[in-house]
Amino acid sequence: MDTPDILRAYDVQIDGQRLVITIRKEFDFGNLHQDWAHAITVQHPGPFTEVVVDLSRCGIVSSTFFAGLMQLHNFYKKADGKPLVLAKPDNRVLRTLTMMRLDQLFTILPR
Repeated sequence: MDTPDILRAYDVQIDGQRLVITIRKEFDFGNLHQDWAHAITVQHPGPFTEVVVDLSRCGIVSSTFFAGLMQLHNFYKKADGKPLVLAKPDNRVLRTLTMMRLDQLFTILPR
């Protein structure tokens, strides 16, 4: 469980064997996003049957987000090939994922 006195631009919830990471709208403000993915993998190594990144609360994100997303993908991807789930990303995020040819690495649940 996350410590409430540490300011983070994401929330983490564990529901059984499911990890849900909710990115908040202030993700790109200041340095709240630095090392976000590494912090999650250290605090919540799993294993998990499903990892969901909920993007419903934010719009466009920086390149730091995409770097962290790839770090999560590499850490949590199972041997069975089950991809991370991106829940409700902004259309601009989808365009960026497609342009970088990363959209095929994730299961995407549209807004």
